[in-house]
Amino acid sequence: MMHKAGSIWHKWDLHIHTNASDGKGSCQEILDEAKLKHVKCIAVTDHHTVDNVDIMKKLAAPMEISVISGVEFRTEYGKASVHMIGLFPDVHNGVKLSAEFLKENVLNPLGITRTKIIQKGREITKEELSDEQYFKIGIFQVQVDFKQAANIIHKYGGLVTVHAGSKSNSIDEEMKHEGKAAKNVSIEDSLGPVKEELFKDGYIDICDLTKPKEAAFYQKVFGKPSIATSDAHEISEVGTNACWIKADLTFEGLRQILAEPERIFFDEPDIINRIRKNPDKFIKYLEVRRTTNATMSEKWFENISIPLNPGLVAVIGNKGSGKSALTDIIALCADTTNQNWAFLTPTKFRMSKPYNRSKQTEASIQWFDGAHSTIKTLDMQSDLTQPERVKYIPQNFLETLCTTEDDQQFENELKKIIFQYLEPAQRFGLNDLESIINYLTKENNASCNDIKSLIKSINTDIIELEAMLTLSYKSKIENELKYKQEQLSNAQLAKPQEVAKPSLEDDPNAKKAKENIEKNQEFCKTILTSLQKLNDEREAIIKLIQDITDSKVRLERFYAQITSTKNELRPLYEQNKLDIDSIMTLSFHPELIDQKINELNGRLADINNQLDEKNPEGLKYKYVHTLQQLEEIKKKLSAPELEYQKYLKDKQDWENMIEKIIGTPEKDGTIKNLQARIDYIEHRLINDLSIKKNTRNQHVKELMQKKHLVLDTYNSLFAPIVKFIHDYHEELKDYPIEFNSTFAIRSFGERLFDYVSQQAAGSYYGKEQGASRIKDSIDSIDISNIQSIVEFACLINDDLLCDKRDGQNIDREIEAQLKKGHTKQELYDFIYGMDYVIPFFQLRMNGKPLSSLSPGERGALLLLLYLFIDMDDKPLIIDQPEENLDNESVFKYLVHFIKTAKKKRQIIMVTHNPNLAVVCDADQIIQMKIDKLDGNKVTYESGAIENPKMNKVIVDILEGTYPAFHNRDCKYFDKTI
Repeated sequence: MMHKAGSIWHKWDLHIHTNASDGKGSCQEILDEAKLKHVKCIAVTDHHTVDNVDIMKKLAAPMEISVISGVEFRTEYGKASVHMIGLFPDVHNGVKLSAEFLKENVLNPLGITRTKIIQKGREITKEELSDEQYFKIGIFQVQVDFKQAANIIHKYGGLVTVHAGSKSNSIDEEMKHEGKAAKNVSIEDSLGPVKEELFKDGYIDICDLTKPKEAAFYQKVFGKPSIATSDAHEISEVGTNACWIKADLTFEGLRQILAEPERIFFDEPDIINRIRKNPDKFIKYLEVRRTTNATMSEKWFENISIPLNPGLVAVIGNKGSGKSALTDIIALCADTTNQNWAFLTPTKFRMSKPYNRSKQTEASIQWFDGAHSTIKTLDMQSDLTQPERVKYIPQNFLETLCTTEDDQQFENELKKIIFQYLEPAQRFGLNDLESIINYLTKENNASCNDIKSLIKSINTDIIELEAMLTLSYKSKIENELKYKQEQLSNAQLAKPQEVAKPSLEDDPNAKKAKENIEKNQEFCKTILTSLQKLNDEREAIIKLIQDITDSKVRLERFYAQITSTKNELRPLYEQNKLDIDSIMTLSFHPELIDQKINELNGRLADINNQLDEKNPEGLKYKYVHTLQQLEEIKKKLSAPELEYQKYLKDKQDWENMIEKIIGTPEKDGTIKNLQARIDYIEHRLINDLSIKKNTRNQHVKELMQKKHLVLDTYNSLFAPIVKFIHDYHEELKDYPIEFNSTFAIRSFGERLFDYVSQQAAGSYYGKEQGASRIKDSIDSIDISNIQSIVEFACLINDDLLCDKRDGQNIDREIEAQLKKGHTKQELYDFIYGMDYVIPFFQLRMNGKPLSSLSPGERGALLLLLYLFIDMDDKPLIIDQPEENLDNESVFKYLVHFIKTAKKKRQIIMVTHNPNLAVVCDADQIIQMKIDKLDGNKVTYESGAIENPKMNKVIVDILEGTYPAFHNRDCKYFDKTI
């Protein structure tokens, strides 16, 4: 019975007796019991007769139970006779092996005839019995030659099974010899020379055991698989102790256990339990058809219904045969998030002209739990609001991951796998690894932002200092100083001509007026000094009020933040019986600040009153009033005295002008100020700049130390997967991989050149040259060393300040290299903000990081992740996994891990190479075809590898060659099929 879903695990009972020999049950009774116990294949193995074989097969066909022809022989070996069973195919070399054929060509040549058996029965008893009764007695009185019987069975394509181990009439029990043990002779000790000959010379094919633990011995020593059977004589015994076999329910399927003993399970196979527990994780059918209103003339998918094996499904076919169509459609129906289609593209099946085939074709899948997916026309997209029911790896997606220089996609896939290994407690109720990382690092990120704020502030200071270092800045100051010095020279030349002081001895009134003038002038001078001090104080108070007001706003913001944080944490603390107000007490008294501001405003009001020339009590009013008095007094002076007073005023104005030009170091724009600034540039600027840069570097180190704490978080997150790799180090010894967390410099060049023009003179002039210099700088970083990362930022900064092309070392102004709309502040904040230093999960293979792996090695690593390390048990759909691998990698990596993966999830694999399907022991082969001469009609063939029809399909695709089979020691079929 060929199953379109390929090799399926079923219960097989290959040792059942009917009422044709010494069994109690009729054929129908046995079949009813087998169906009740879910036994799908039985062997009729009556003693020395095949009378019920054809009857059983006829009755079993409508019940979907397979029947294998068999007969049990007593042989000459042993005290009570070693029993052997011959199992036969339905057809051998084109000849049907009916019951009549087996009698004439197997039983008769061995001397087993009904007449002889009846005669033997008569010889045993003196009672008058029927021939049927004598027959059932006589069957235990005849024997055959073991080797002769085995040869005849093999001649007609049959298999020989023997009772072995501790089973009654077993070859071990009946052929014991004195072994090493004093008693309880072991299986190993019980094998004498004759038995070893029977095993090693190929007379025996399969061992029939009662104790499954004995199977390992026969497989290891003789390479013989073992089964368990009921040896049923009673109806109720049918199916008891039956074993599970994964194969077509045919004799050819059974024969596969010779090469693949792993196809046998004595207990229920794991996949049966997995399907029972999670039937929604296995796809049972794919259905594709034209829509009811389809009008296209092409046929394409006409009521295609493909049953799918829950194990490994290999989709094969020639190029353009619709292999990728199958996987695209399944993935679409399962709402994959990876819509990198190969078949469902606008240039292929979704092409709009002459008509959109995809709109006129619909599909759905059925799961093992009986649920159906939403019927979708093939022009639709995955419903991303629905759970993703499969993991789909299209060939172009796999190729992109293997060849791209950007590791981000690869890391994203890795993060999905790492997430699976986290216990629920490690997931914090979150749904992906990125969210967990953000959750665990949010406070650290806040600390990083605080440090970056400090760095930004220092960048502002450094930019100001660097501006002073430029030749243009110093030249401007020097030119201003020169101009001021010329002003001073001109002013000095404009000194008022001295006027002699007139004598007032003879004029008492003039003398008195002069004394009043001098007194008022002195008073004005005193007031003027006071007014200047008041102006200075007023200016300082205004600034102080603003600073204190700003500080109050800052403290209010800080207090609000603390209060908000406390309120946010309060429920958590209350749930855990913690009083957050006892843990943190914060007192804020803004009224004290207001009090100080009011005090300053009061003083400012007093000063303003003093400076108000309309206020009779103010100094400014007194100053103006005194000046007016002076003018009135001067009117009473003589002409010489007036001239002298004018001279004194002009002299005072001139001295004030000279003093204003010379100024002080603090007064902007004066000679002393300009000289002080030049002196600062020449003697102290570089040192101050160095201090600022060192401070910035220290903050950058602190920032990187904070970032390093994120690596600790990463390490804790991938610890479970590291443990898994350690636990399976034996399985992975040929595939050395390791995880660690490290930093990567991501997109630095691209982002730098968002700010810096490569058309401006400087170290990074020229697109290719600039990119090359950046790459060299990045390659020089020891990413594990914080100091090296700091030095990298400084190196980039130096390259911008100094044109290092061809070793010329010419100073350049950064502003001249900036693109329009960007500032030096933005550039420095980027370089020293370290946002381009990204923590990531690093996966190494053979000691090499991902960036150093060849596309083939990347492909191998990806497949290792998806097939072995990935814990996801959703169906895995993978298109041409061998595409990016060389032959060595296919057999070194791919085969091993596909076999491993199919033990935990359903796999649907498209391959151009049927060899891969064979060596991976695919449970189902689906051959796709598109008949372009018949309206692009899609058809398929499906079944197990061991099925002769599918075997021929594989050979035809391989153009008549048999490498996969012969490389596996004729694992499936040879050229006779």
